[in-house]
Order: sequence, then C-alpha cells, then structure tokens
Amino acid sequence: MFPDEGELFKAKTKKSDTLIFFVHFFKGHKKALRRHIELANELGYDAYAFNLRTDFVDHYYVPYSEISEKFGMKHALADQIEENLDELPEYKKKIIFAFSNVAGSAIEVLARRKEDDVMALICDSGPGAAFVMSSYKLVQEQLKVRFLPFKLMATPLIMVGWSKDMHKDIPEDLKKLQEGFPILSIRGWKDKLISASSIDKIFEPCKNIHWTKLALPEAGHLTGLRDFPHEYRDGVKSFLEKL
Repeated sequence: MFPDEGELFKAKTKKSDTLIFFVHFFKGHKKALRRHIELANELGYDAYAFNLRTDFVDHYYVPYSEISEKFGMKHALADQIEENLDELPEYKKKIIFAFSNVAGSAIEVLARRKEDDVMALICDSGPGAAFVMSSYKLVQEQLKVRFLPFKLMATPLIMVGWSKDMHKDIPEDLKKLQEGFPILSIRGWKDKLISASSIDKIFEPCKNIHWTKLALPEAGHLTGLRDFPHEYRDGVKSFLEKL
C-alpha cells in the first residue's frame, strides 16, 4: 500500500524502466491526470500518481514542512512529494511530471533530496514568478470569487498560506540541480493564471539546467493535452526520447 492513495499504473507494452511520477495541481486529484497517465502508458512508461493534501479543513493539518522547517503549503507539499518518491525504490530512474505552481514544490524536493533517481522534470503550466498576480487570478478564476473586496482580501491569505518566499526561492533551488539537468516546460499562451513570460522568469536565470519549451499558442491553463493532444504528445515524446 502506498501513502496518500498512491497508485501504480503499468504500461501494457513497457518500453522503458523509467517511472513517470505525477504530481497534480493545487486542489486537483490523481483522477484529473487520467489523460496524462494514459499518455505515459501509451509511450511505454509505468506511471505513479497520488493525492496531495491541499485542503486545510478536510485534512486537519497545519501546512508546515518538517524537513525544510518552513510554514506554507508549498513546503508541506514538498514533504509529501518526497515521501511518495521514497516509496518507489524499485524504480531506479524517475521523471517527475508536475503541474501549475505545485511544480515549485517538486523543484524544492529535487534541490534538497540526496538520491539521484530523478533524471528529468516536466512542468505543465508553471511554476510562475509573478506570484502576486497568479494568486489573485487563482482566487478569481479557480476559486470563483467575483466580489472585488473579497478578492483583495483573499489574495494575501493565499500568498501567506502558500509560501512567504513567493517563489523567489525556486530559481535558487534550480541552481542546486546537477549541470545539464533536463527540464521540459509546457505552457499555453492563453493561460489566464500563469503567463508564459512568468514561467520564463523562473527558468532563465538558471544556466546549469538544460530546459526546453513546448509552447501551445491556443492553450490555456492546464488545457494543453485535452485541447491539443497531438502537439502535446509529440512534444513530450520528443523530450523523453532525447533522455
């Protein structure tokens, strides 16, 4: 049994011993990654997905990282990601496939973890450097708060509850990765939550990583595979083949 309702999805025709380790988006669920898991299996990779604890009320816990000793959902989720990674020692090579700003939590894990089993990272729709704006857009677009005074009150609460570092720590974490570490950054130009330029500001300062962009001009936030399956599949397949 895996923690956090973790589940292995094995490819019918396995073409690689590498595991694709999925980390879903904020307020998401492993079921929301069905298309992505099917894509991984179709390409011949086993996949793993689990459920992040992203609700204070449902899970009755304070978002605090015991490992980094930091308060904030970003850091607490990093602990959870690391715990699940450590549950899969039979896979000597893993690729993390993370979504939206939660990809920042995955990067935090990569920067501090001593194991060398993660060989690459795929980020879809994040993380972004414009954290104030993305928090405001999260309140407006995902939490559906329409009354302006409520949006202005909720935004700083989201920011403090996520991380006091406001994503300034992510480029520093990326700089701790090994030279030439491969990253695929998938972004939609019509993303209302995290813009492509905001994502670029995360990765551009880090000269040690080898990162590739998969730009989908008509895609929105997290809609790439659903709305543009052929372009998305080809981009992911090409990246995996180069590894």
